[in-house]
Amino acid sequence: MSETYVVFDFETTGFTAHKDRIIEIGAVKIQDGRVVERFHRRVNPGIKIPPYISELTGLTDELLEDEPSLEEVMPEFLPFYHDAILVAHNADFDLRFLNAALDESGYLDYVGEVIDTVQLAQILWPRESSYSLQSLATHHNLAHDHPHQALSDAETTANLFLALLDRAQKLPFLLLQQITGLTEYTDWPLRHFFRRLAEGNTSILQFDEPEGCVTIDRLMHRPVQIAVAESPAGGALSDFDVSEVVSVLEKGGPMSDLMPGYEERPQQLDMLRQVAVAFEEQKHLIVEAGTGTGKSLAYLIPSVYYSIAKGERVVVATHTINLQEQLRERDIPLLQQVIPFDFNIEVFKGRGNYVCMRKVATHVNNPGLVTDPAETTFFVRMVAWLIETEGGDREELSLNGEQADHWNKVASGADSCIMKACPWFRNCYYHRARARAQNADVLITNHSLVLTDVKADHNVLPGYQFLVLDEAHHMEDEATKHLGTEVSYFQMYGALNRLLRDKNRGLLFQLLQKVDVLQSGDSSAYEDLRATLETSMEQIGDLRDANEDVFRQLHDFILKHANGTDAGRQTMRLKPDTFDDETLQTAWEGIASASENLQSEVRAMRKLVGRLEELSEDLMKDEMFAGTLTDISGQVKELDQGWQDLAYFLRSVGSESSVLWMEADDKSMRPVVFLYSAPIDVGPLLHTHLFSKKESVVLASATLTINQDFKYVIHQLGLYESNVQGRLMTLQVDSPFDYKKQALLCVPNDCLPVKGVAEDVFTTSFAESLTNLARVSQGRMLVLFTSHRMLRETYHKVKPMLAEHGITVLAHGVDSSSRHRLVQEFQRHPKAVLFGANSFWEGVDIPGEDLSLLVIARLPFWPPNQPVVEARTEKMEREGRNSFMEYSVPQAIIRFKQGFGRLIRTKRDRGAIVIYDRRITESRYGRHFIRSLPGPWTYQGTEREVLKTVYNWLKTPLGE
Repeated sequence: MSETYVVFDFETTGFTAHKDRIIEIGAVKIQDGRVVERFHRRVNPGIKIPPYISELTGLTDELLEDEPSLEEVMPEFLPFYHDAILVAHNADFDLRFLNAALDESGYLDYVGEVIDTVQLAQILWPRESSYSLQSLATHHNLAHDHPHQALSDAETTANLFLALLDRAQKLPFLLLQQITGLTEYTDWPLRHFFRRLAEGNTSILQFDEPEGCVTIDRLMHRPVQIAVAESPAGGALSDFDVSEVVSVLEKGGPMSDLMPGYEERPQQLDMLRQVAVAFEEQKHLIVEAGTGTGKSLAYLIPSVYYSIAKGERVVVATHTINLQEQLRERDIPLLQQVIPFDFNIEVFKGRGNYVCMRKVATHVNNPGLVTDPAETTFFVRMVAWLIETEGGDREELSLNGEQADHWNKVASGADSCIMKACPWFRNCYYHRARARAQNADVLITNHSLVLTDVKADHNVLPGYQFLVLDEAHHMEDEATKHLGTEVSYFQMYGALNRLLRDKNRGLLFQLLQKVDVLQSGDSSAYEDLRATLETSMEQIGDLRDANEDVFRQLHDFILKHANGTDAGRQTMRLKPDTFDDETLQTAWEGIASASENLQSEVRAMRKLVGRLEELSEDLMKDEMFAGTLTDISGQVKELDQGWQDLAYFLRSVGSESSVLWMEADDKSMRPVVFLYSAPIDVGPLLHTHLFSKKESVVLASATLTINQDFKYVIHQLGLYESNVQGRLMTLQVDSPFDYKKQALLCVPNDCLPVKGVAEDVFTTSFAESLTNLARVSQGRMLVLFTSHRMLRETYHKVKPMLAEHGITVLAHGVDSSSRHRLVQEFQRHPKAVLFGANSFWEGVDIPGEDLSLLVIARLPFWPPNQPVVEARTEKMEREGRNSFMEYSVPQAIIRFKQGFGRLIRTKRDRGAIVIYDRRITESRYGRHFIRSLPGPWTYQGTEREVLKTVYNWLKTPLGE
């Protein structure tokens, strides 16, 4: 390696290059694969350093007041990196500050080669869960002793770069050629790096395919073996014996033999027994199993036994991917050790989660189709990933931002599948997953796919009669979403752009290019096909105009008549009496007319594509032609479906069984509109299309009861008739944790009330209280909010106050949008406070001393003007019911219980919960929240008394 690299890192006073300043420079020089020189300077920025930056970096105003200015340091730094290739982690950030510093010091901008190790790691290590420097260093055993110190970060990045370089040099030569061909005529930043590798020392180039890989149509990948689909075998057991199933987890059973010191959990055995009985008696079961019960084994074991004994497939559906991965990585391997016969458990996801290799090959083998740097990075990452992946599953990749958007270009889809004409038909990840699902005894999937199957009259999943729904408290919301409809401007806009964009990009243009190749200079060949293609491209313009017209009218209508906001969008609910207003009725008629025009243009496009298919019969043997034409047909079907959903929405206005609402982005230049229709009551739909059609459905969660009663969930999910018929069993098993000893719940009775106080006044008082609590707990605190606005306001008030005490504050949506990354960062800091809103109320698992204090800002009621909430409460009031007590309070209690569950995760945990919402003790409904909890020690007093009580609780070891 003859190149010289300089790996550099800046510490700065903030994140904006034109107003913030560099306070530290760290750099290392690499020659011949080793570090040969280091550069380190601290810089006096000439401005005050924010307290949180000082806390992060250890650099203070006093420490830097005698250091040289940037103008003095830059003349030293320039010769250090002169004639070298620059390397940085998240290089855009450091490069912006470098060029700002050069400009300030009177030098020209740096325009040489820059290698970003984030981008390089995404390509060479495509399956990392996080690409932060700390995460990569930890995962690859690279020393990183002093994060956020410039020289330490530069040293770690240098070691990271050398590890990535070593990995890159081991890539197959064919793959390097593909990357070079894909990027040769682009301005992609890493093109020179990969070109040097492809043209490098032939003694280190890997000319052979990696072991276990094959190449089809110049696309290298691991072969996909598709098993012959069979029904679940059954027959390995003579009968289904409940006592035999339960014995697996009993003392003296297989699990006990496997684990020295094993302690059986009575709660887990109770649940396991009842699941087995529900299967045997073909009844439904609702079971609330407290945290620590071990509910996944309690339903997986009877599922396996019943499937094998009866030859009946059992489907297990979770809400979150995290739980699916836990079942796959932890629970299934354990079952394989303790169950004394062979069985087959598979994980199956929606088709769009699997990569289509034909689509990858089309883009990689036709570089002109890939046009921008983000898309180039995505496809380079794809070809590197395909030589590693066994499953072709999107979840293996941490895709975000633009790269996540590009996934649609390679996702498997029924409308774009050319079946046996595809070279990868027998090497297809989706078809293999489908075949394995067909052959599974127990099939693990998600709520979304179960409900998609329900909506498609049970034609999506392999047939089944026995179902387990874990995380069942999500079923009402999931059913509301999936049993309704949604259409958006982006759905139509995206399909139109995929068909044709800028006259020389898109599927229609690709097909036209292919026809030009097939003509081979004979302009008369395929003349009708070419003419129809050109007409189709012209039709896209008319279609785009019609689409813009209808959505522009909708956009203007919403902004003019909006009656609320949601997540920054203007919201308008369409009620049965909305169009009693003649002005609104007239405007709506204009929208309906524009919709009919859109319908005509979609039909014209559909007719043209039909004509294209007729004229192309002789060309369908050409794989690229067939694939592109099929993709075109799929996008037109997307447009057709979008128009039909739009028409259905317009026709549904006034419906008493559905709630309709519209959302518009008022900050975009485009008419960004979302239209939603959802059933007001999902219970009857779930009864008719799910529970009445299945022999046994088990619903499991840690949070299903209200006041220790299942009435609410029975009614909301449509299980009332099953209960009346004697086909419903219920079970509530307590957590094995001793909450009286492990959890303290406090309510300050002198904190400001929720109502009658301005939010700014409340957040100021709340911030002061949080600061005192965090000092008592020395960080280790999670604060749950119901409002992102309150979260941000409190964050900006608390952060500088806690920085003075060496306590770090991290906030979702401020420091990072990644929950996983924030939790990792929180656990890494010895003294940290984490602020979270909606997604943090569940699914966050921080066991041990990392989390000792949970704070709940307000009881988690949904906003009463949210369209679905509003429609359901109105319906209940019309029926003479108390919507607040029968709907709003139960919804809040379930979410409250989820939040409470974040604190105690093991038998060794001990912590306190402080609730800054006096309604929990002062309102008539507040007692229901307390009674729904698993019995923590409770305390009510002034804020000062609460502070003292929390301090004493946290300093007292568990058991004393």
